[in-house]
Amino acid sequence: MKQPNFDNFWKFTDQFVSFSDDEKEHIKKQVTFRNVPKNTILVDLEQTAKEVFFINKGCLRFYYLTDEGNEITGFIFTENMFAGSHESFFSQVPSTQVLETLEDSALIVFSYEKLHQLYNEVPKMNTLVRKLLEQRMTHAQKVIASLIINKPQDRYTTYQKLHPSLENRIPQHILASFMGITPVSLSRIRSRKLKKE
Repeated sequence: MKQPNFDNFWKFTDQFVSFSDDEKEHIKKQVTFRNVPKNTILVDLEQTAKEVFFINKGCLRFYYLTDEGNEITGFIFTENMFAGSHESFFSQVPSTQVLETLEDSALIVFSYEKLHQLYNEVPKMNTLVRKLLEQRMTHAQKVIASLIINKPQDRYTTYQKLHPSLENRIPQHILASFMGITPVSLSRIRSRKLKKE
């Protein structure tokens, strides 16, 4: 049986904390690996999230549902990112979001119970999670500011710079909702940009 690959995970965590070899072995014993097909719901609306995921391969998103049944994408997660319905997971309350895979994905899975066990057994895990949440909060504020301040054309240009490889991986209606514009507006912005090039 092929051994799970932790290389990407350790490269990612090295940005925040330095785990010893013994700590790494301990962490490896507390997580599971899961290969998940495209369009799989990992956390559903009103479900309490019991897991968070590190993405070895693939693409996920969380979205909100309006009263009219429209999906509004809140965030898109790709390789070497943690993904989850974080409010639900950390507070253990029903989720206000849906988390799903946009591609076939290979995930390292942390359960709520195992993560809390690691907090006690590998104290550096507390530091890692705190720094990740600080990073996520900072990024979320930037996204909100962009939606309030920037014009759609500017949001699209910024998105392209930050995520150059994603445009061909994500359906246009999902990308448009993430940027707070309609698919028609996104098509127009793309057309104008192509004409300038």
